[in-house]
Amino acid sequence: MYLDQVSMAAQFPTVVYIIGLIAILLAIAGILLFDAGLSRAGNVMHTLTQKLVAAFVAAAGMSLIGFAIWVTQFNQAFGVANPLGQAIKSWWLGGTGINTLPQDLDPAVVPNADSFQAFYALFILFAAFFAALLAGSVIERVKTSSLALIALLFGAVVIPVAGYLVYGSVGPLSNAGTHDFGGAFFYILLGCWAFILVWRARPRVGVFDGTTTEPAIPHNMLYVVVGMVLFLAGICGYALTNGYLVPGSGYFGITLNESGMGLIVTNLMMAFAASAIGGLLVWKIGKHPYFFLVSPVAGWISVSGLIDVVKPWQAGLTAVFAPFILLGGYKLMIRLRLDDVKVVPLTLGPGIYSALMTAVLAGGVKQGGYFGITQGEYAFQHASINIGHQLYGVIVFLAFGLASALLVVFVVEKTIGLRDGRVDEGLEAKLDRAVIGEVAYPDRTPAGLQQADVSDEPAAEVSLVP
Repeated sequence: MYLDQVSMAAQFPTVVYIIGLIAILLAIAGILLFDAGLSRAGNVMHTLTQKLVAAFVAAAGMSLIGFAIWVTQFNQAFGVANPLGQAIKSWWLGGTGINTLPQDLDPAVVPNADSFQAFYALFILFAAFFAALLAGSVIERVKTSSLALIALLFGAVVIPVAGYLVYGSVGPLSNAGTHDFGGAFFYILLGCWAFILVWRARPRVGVFDGTTTEPAIPHNMLYVVVGMVLFLAGICGYALTNGYLVPGSGYFGITLNESGMGLIVTNLMMAFAASAIGGLLVWKIGKHPYFFLVSPVAGWISVSGLIDVVKPWQAGLTAVFAPFILLGGYKLMIRLRLDDVKVVPLTLGPGIYSALMTAVLAGGVKQGGYFGITQGEYAFQHASINIGHQLYGVIVFLAFGLASALLVVFVVEKTIGLRDGRVDEGLEAKLDRAVIGEVAYPDRTPAGLQQADVSDEPAAEVSLVP
């Protein structure tokens, strides 16, 4: 037995990761509630069911070999022969790395085994989180089976490859100097996938042409607000999982740059507050409170790539402009007649902005390599952040995201179909009954009671599409 693997010092980072797991689940709950509020009343169960299907299918896909794909970068850094094959052998779902107690794993082969196994679980929920967001881009219009297949490939292959490239200190991009922390490049990837999916799924009935049995408007903005708050609460617990807590040495970001836990959470709070201030202005410009309500989410994404390497005032200054980027993305989607007011506007522009602002504010910060390696291309902190590497990373992720999404979505569309034909047959607002067979709001209105009996004023329609 290797008791150092389960000492208090070795297990403390595991506790941080377990807190992160709970936090990600909280964020997923927020995503579910958010989209339930944005959907029509007759489609709430359909929306919730589809998002859960996408989340858990992506999680299952990640659990198979996704973590092993990410681990490949470390095998390459330490000169392991056949790095991908060995990573799969040890870290696929049936591998020794995840099926052996940490005290029975040689630290010379698997250092920090307990926290590494907890990180495996984090990756599973990481895939669920992004798949739930992706499903939210096409609510009320796609087949559940098609969405499940897309989510499976997204979680099993695409997210792991993205993680291999930039999430970690010895990936091809991060080892060269491309920096990320909380997922800015993953949000770029998500934005690309959502853009292609929304394009191919086509708009919901009635969004742009007005021909619908029920307006495509949010049925419950309270759900949207509570969902957003839950999401932000989850991010607070998730943020610190993106790094290494080394007893006696401090906290290092996921790319092995020096950082601090107190600094990160302070930067996060500054981002929330500053983006809300920007959101107030965007509310005035966009003439809808939605832009204010989601501004802290845009603020988080705008600093997700840099909160471990900047000062609090810099985090706030970056985040205050995020709602304006959100509004620009929203207006572009409307101009293109693409029906998504949330995922693409919130992720693609702010994600790119975050990646580039990292170089503007933190150029020269050392990162890359791995602990204990003193020379060669994987030497500890041999690289540094710069605009060239950040821009190159953005281009790589845009190309990878668009190409992979086009391939997967087109194949699904041409084989089993993407759009649910029932939405074009007068059932676009009754998917709970037509597809799920259960409704979120059973009709309890007494026979003969009309809207005029309740109020002399008709309810206002709160549309996000002009």
